[in-house]
Amino acid sequence: MAVAMKLEYVDPLDKQFREWMRRYREELAGEPPSDEWLDRYLKVIFKEQRKHRHIWWGVEEGKRVGFAVAVISPHWIDRKRLQGTIGEFYIYPGYRREGYGRKLAQEVIRFLQARGVQDIHCTVVVGNVGGLRFWEAMGFQLVRYQLSYLPSHAVKESTRAQEDVQRR
Repeated sequence: MAVAMKLEYVDPLDKQFREWMRRYREELAGEPPSDEWLDRYLKVIFKEQRKHRHIWWGVEEGKRVGFAVAVISPHWIDRKRLQGTIGEFYIYPGYRREGYGRKLAQEVIRFLQARGVQDIHCTVVVGNVGGLRFWEAMGFQLVRYQLSYLPSHAVKESTRAQEDVQRR
């Protein structure tokens, strides 16, 4: 019989978690975060550990294969209804494509449901087609596009008009 994936809370001072979070953020952004940013980020997320934010190692047969971060909060319309968000989800490269991601996701979903969460969401960064396909295989579906306003990326109207002229 296969051993089930276990969720173990991460200690805020765990250096391995810090390094794995750095690798995770580097995979997302294409470059590692600065030490200053990472220190601030970890301080903020661990301040809420076990309250409404849960930060776990995914452990199978005594080995850490990845981590997950989930948040439980009241639904914005019906405050009595709980929603869960899987914010970060990472399987260490050496353990990918072996079923560990599926097992970790199932345990996180079970945890959230056991606490009365009715709506579960997750996020995938633009361009992460593998991540999108993974969550779809787990039963999630794309229900909206979420855009972030980045003024530095806005195309000025005059630039857009010039590009239109050049295409003609």
